[in-house]
Amino acid sequence: MTVNGQGLSHIAPRVPNLARAKAFYTEVLGCALVRAAPPLVLVNGDGILLGMRGDQAETPWSDRFNPYRVGLDHLALPARHCGALDGLKNTRDAAGVRQNGSEQDALTNAPYSSCYDPDGSAWEFSVVDMTQGDRWGPGCADGWKQS
Repeated sequence: MTVNGQGLSHIAPRVPNLARAKAFYTEVLGCALVRAAPPLVLVNGDGILLGMRGDQAETPWSDRFNPYRVGLDHLALPARHCGALDGLKNTRDAAGVRQNGSEQDALTNAPYSSCYDPDGSAWEFSVVDMTQGDRWGPGCADGWKQS
């Protein structure tokens, strides 16, 4: 069997506080609410579905994401252009979201902006051009803010 690589169907993060996660993804990141039927909230992040599961007794309220445990390190979604990275950063700044700002990936040359959701999961938004061979990123024009 081979993997049918037609894209990502959905991401299903487990969260301890469903209302807090719903507010973060819809109000801060601008995802469209598709359905809310606790213990599940489904949002559309520009074509990628996020199906958050939460408010369940098996998930402690104090549990936090840890990128050093086996499993997921971070999630990366595409940004359409470098200006979108600055817009995302400004929106997150206004909402008081913990973030690393805008950077340039040393390995891929892709410009990206990263932040953390309320449960500590790391999110990365990057401008990627896969037509550039072994250097994925297109770079950004002068004036793009790198921190």
